Amino acid sequence: MGSIRASRVQHMEADIGEHAVLEIDGFLSSSECRWILNELKYACWRPSLTYMEQDDGTRRDVLSPLRVSETAQQSLLTNEMLDKLAEIERRLAGFVEMETSHLETWQATDYPLGGNFYYHMDSGYWDTHPAGDRIYTFLLYLTTPERGGGTDFRALGRRVRAKAGKLVVWNNLFANGDSNHRMIHSSMPLLKGRKTTLVTWLRQKRFRE
Repeated sequence: MGSIRASRVQHMEADIGEHAVLEIDGFLSSSECRWILNELKYACWRPSLTYMEQDDGTRRDVLSPLRVSETAQQSLLTNEMLDKLAEIERRLAGFVEMETSHLETWQATDYPLGGNFYYHMDSGYWDTHPAGDRIYTFLLYLTTPERGGGTDFRALGRRVRAKAGKLVVWNNLFANGDSNHRMIHSSMPLLKGRKTTLVTWLRQKRFRE
C-alpha cells in the first residue's frame, strides 16, 4: 500500500510542475457538494478582502473593486464542516506529499452575478512570514455555473471550467522558491447561475498551531 501511495504522490507532483495546472474531476461527489453547500448556509459570510500593498509599502487585507465576492473563514464554520474539511485534507495528503499542519485555514467563497477576482498571484508576499510562501493552491468548486465563473491562467493560455466536485491544483513557486509568475490567474465573472468554492494553500513551513 505504501508503494502504491508513493507512486501516486510522485505522479501527481510531476503533473503539477512549474507550468502545469492539474484538474481532477469528481474529487468531491455531487452529494458531498450538496452537503457542504447546505452546511455553508450556517457560515458567517463577509465581503472578501484582498491582500494589497499600501502607500507606506506595507500590505494588508482591504476591500477592493478588483474582488467582488463574499468569504466565510474556517474559524467561523460549524463543527460538522470542520470535520469534513479534515477528511478532505486527508484525501489531499494522499495525492501530494505534505504535512497538513502546513496548510492555511480554509476559505469558502461565494460569488454574486458579475462577481469575480481580477488577475493576481497567490504567492510572492510572504518571504518574511514564519510559514514561508504558498507552494500549492488547492481549489475546489462546489457548484457548476451555467455561464462564466471559470479560472483563467492568461500566461498559460488556459481557462479551467468551473464544475462541481472538481479539484484544481497548481504550483505557485519555481524550484528556487521564487514566485511563479506564470501562475497569474483570475476568477472570471459569474454570468449565470451560482459559484461557490473552497480554497486553501500549502505553505513551505508549519502554518497551523
